[in-house]
Amino acid sequence: MKKSLIAIAALAAVGAASAQSSVTLYGLADVYVGQAKTSTTDDDGVKTVTKSTGFNSGGLQGSRVGVKGVEDLGNGLKAVFNYEMGFDAIDGALTKNGSSDVGFGRRAVVGVQGGFGSVLLGRDYTPLFNLLGASSVDGLSSFDTVGADIYTDRTNGIHYAGNFSGVGVQAFAGYNREKTTGGIGNSDTKYQGYGLGVSYANGPFMVGLAAQEFKDKKNGVQTGKRSEAGVGASYDFGAAKLFANYVQLRAHGDAASDYAAAVSDYAAAVGAPNAAGFDKVKSEEANIGVRVPFGAASVMAGYGHNRAKAYIDGTQVGKAKGNDWVVGANYAFSKRTDVYARVGRSDDMKFKDTGGVDAGSSKSDNYAIGLRHKF
Repeated sequence: MKKSLIAIAALAAVGAASAQSSVTLYGLADVYVGQAKTSTTDDDGVKTVTKSTGFNSGGLQGSRVGVKGVEDLGNGLKAVFNYEMGFDAIDGALTKNGSSDVGFGRRAVVGVQGGFGSVLLGRDYTPLFNLLGASSVDGLSSFDTVGADIYTDRTNGIHYAGNFSGVGVQAFAGYNREKTTGGIGNSDTKYQGYGLGVSYANGPFMVGLAAQEFKDKKNGVQTGKRSEAGVGASYDFGAAKLFANYVQLRAHGDAASDYAAAVSDYAAAVGAPNAAGFDKVKSEEANIGVRVPFGAASVMAGYGHNRAKAYIDGTQVGKAKGNDWVVGANYAFSKRTDVYARVGRSDDMKFKDTGGVDAGSSKSDNYAIGLRHKF
């Protein structure tokens, strides 16, 4: 009898411990077959067309695997963590932020949460990136009209998120400094980043705004600065859900040349040999979209307008504008598995110099059919 009581007590203790702490392994695999046809025209009118056809990973969402957990610390306080890495769903290779480096580069945080919200340390998504995802018709997919790769999506530091009766607050602050003295010389490199996002959700309606800034200094001199801000909203009518957002970017110094390189063809606006000649770039875009459900199926459409200006030594030397679009359909076999089709145009830009003379163009036409499974 005593042995039975001891065994029951031991099982009860294990059950209580399990209820107070949990670890979850999860993931997503997204594979599509399609074609991307990129067309560029330089300032001399020479056109180049590149076609890429085949199987790819991460059409609607980046394929990933992650582990997350929570421990109840008592008094409403919990310890939490989330580490997530990307992988290529075609060959299984692990990736980090789209590169071949292995690591938990998508998300890597540990912290505490309670009635006040959550405070996390590590690498997490920025307020603006989360807002764009919530207010974009295709959730920042590879085919979305939002130029998500232009804006800072994740950063290291301390991150806060809380929700109070429908009012959501997100904020982060990051800081890193490396200082060397003696030897062959002195060096002092400093990075700073901070951002804030506020949103309100009530039933079918959501609206929000976010802003963030990143600065780099070397030996006391600012070498780069990025300022990003946007507003976004969505409304679910039941028969259809509407999405809209507006976002702008201001980049200076090294950040401007990095941005120009990211959109690849801004150099064509002035016939510059490379994008490093720009020391200031202004960019803005507006996007709208609609999703209409039909039982297990849904159709969607999105449109975006983009504009940008490039500067050297404070003088505008080029400008560009373009229109992106996407249409598509999904069919859900279950809550975790669906198929999709997308057709659209992205990275559409027509370049002009300050005199209004054409200086080239760039665009990418995309076609895809894919399968997504969440596990």
